[in-house]
Amino acid sequence: MKKSTLLIIVAVLAAAAVLGRRWWVKSDSEVAALAAGPAPAAIILDSTSVVLSGRVGAGGTEPVLAKKPGRIRNVYFDEGQYVRRGTVIAKLADYNFVTAPHDGFLGKRQVVVGEYVKPGTVVTSISRRGYLLVPVVASAGSPIQPGDSVRVWATSRPTRVVTGVAALASDTTGGANLEIRCASRAPLHLGEAASVQLKR
Repeated sequence: MKKSTLLIIVAVLAAAAVLGRRWWVKSDSEVAALAAGPAPAAIILDSTSVVLSGRVGAGGTEPVLAKKPGRIRNVYFDEGQYVRRGTVIAKLADYNFVTAPHDGFLGKRQVVVGEYVKPGTVVTSISRRGYLLVPVVASAGSPIQPGDSVRVWATSRPTRVVTGVAALASDTTGGANLEIRCASRAPLHLGEAASVQLKR
């Protein structure tokens, strides 16, 4: 290899090392400026922010009924657990099963192991929706409209922030005209208070 070509390669590598170090290593003033900025998940409110509030739900509930008679041998769910359609939630002694009729969140246990059930006995309840929602009342001039992406956070500790989508309320009980839909895996709990803000 020619000596001039070798010198050019060495010069290019040296320049790349200097520029790369400058890009990778921040000065003390740059580090201080970055540290002073808000955390990525911070909730920043100002005087123009509109914050709505509601309670986390899943569209009301309906009963889950035993279809066969028998003694409860095992119960396989906890209150608030999310299940898929067909998930076994209880087993009877004669190997009949009680299954979830659709996707949703289960309510309190209404039976105990050893109890005899008849067809139509309520085993638990299940939410009508397979996702979480927060019903809110939005005024006529509210900046939050159906289809908007919004930030939702639990008002209790620890703070949990998720993204939801605004939609027209399917249940207007309590005057709610919008519902904020969140994924079933969102770290929110049924019945807890939540706040909603339009994402900027």
